[in-house]
Amino acid sequence: MFGPIQCELVLDCVTKVSFAQLIMNFIRYYPIAGVAFLFFYLWKKNYFERFRIQKVYPKAEKVWQEFRQSAVTLVMFTLIATVNITLSKMKLIPNKVYFGSISGLEAWGYALLSFLLITVWHETWFYWMHRFAHNRKVYPYVHSEHHMSINPSPLAAYRFQATEAFLEGIYIVPFIMLVPIHFNVVIFHTFYAMVMNIWWHLGYEFFPKSWARGPLTKWINTSTHHNLHHQKFQGNYSLYFNVWDRIMGTNFPNYETYFEQVVEERIKKGEAKRHKSLNPVENLVEG
Repeated sequence: MFGPIQCELVLDCVTKVSFAQLIMNFIRYYPIAGVAFLFFYLWKKNYFERFRIQKVYPKAEKVWQEFRQSAVTLVMFTLIATVNITLSKMKLIPNKVYFGSISGLEAWGYALLSFLLITVWHETWFYWMHRFAHNRKVYPYVHSEHHMSINPSPLAAYRFQATEAFLEGIYIVPFIMLVPIHFNVVIFHTFYAMVMNIWWHLGYEFFPKSWARGPLTKWINTSTHHNLHHQKFQGNYSLYFNVWDRIMGTNFPNYETYFEQVVEERIKKGEAKRHKSLNPVENLVEG
């Protein structure tokens, strides 16, 4: 059901494609985002508390709004995929997606290259689209729903109003119109993009203190980077990498310092916890 559906352009085919896309989107997003929420916010909440970026947890009603609104995004992603496939079958637009097995060094090399290309394209599209969405005249109609989550949970990853969901998902269409790419690479890319989006909205920071200033690692974003965007809005627009923000000067000036403060607090709490575990007699006296 969830592999590539190849059929003639008839209503039954369009229905199968649409249904398969919808099911795939829902069974990927909700279990992963939901498990992340259950694990970090409920089951292991106390253990991972020191990794929190914002110390206050989002209210249950906010999380429910994130959960509910994500369905709008998943439906919009399904519509984009269905319309794109239908138009390509009608020969109205080109479609360079190809199928079959990937075998041989050259084929695997190109698969990797195409994955890197679509990732760079997605990063570029997202940065400029995101900056556009923060335009004062555009923001209420495109991006305001997402920023209702000032203190996001992993379920905020897809909390978009329909207009933004369209802009978030349409980037893939011009790419596959122009660049040959294997179907499995497209699926892997969209899965990778979803997982990274959930991670950046997780609300926890796991990277080491040197990450934000490291000569190589500073070019890779962190959960703190995007969490700061939710707190302060006008800055930190990039997605996977911290390239466009650095080139365009749109990182918040205190990003590196804030990141280090978050990690330093985590380290101090970890050391305090270890100290207590190593001194049971002292803990007994304090109790």
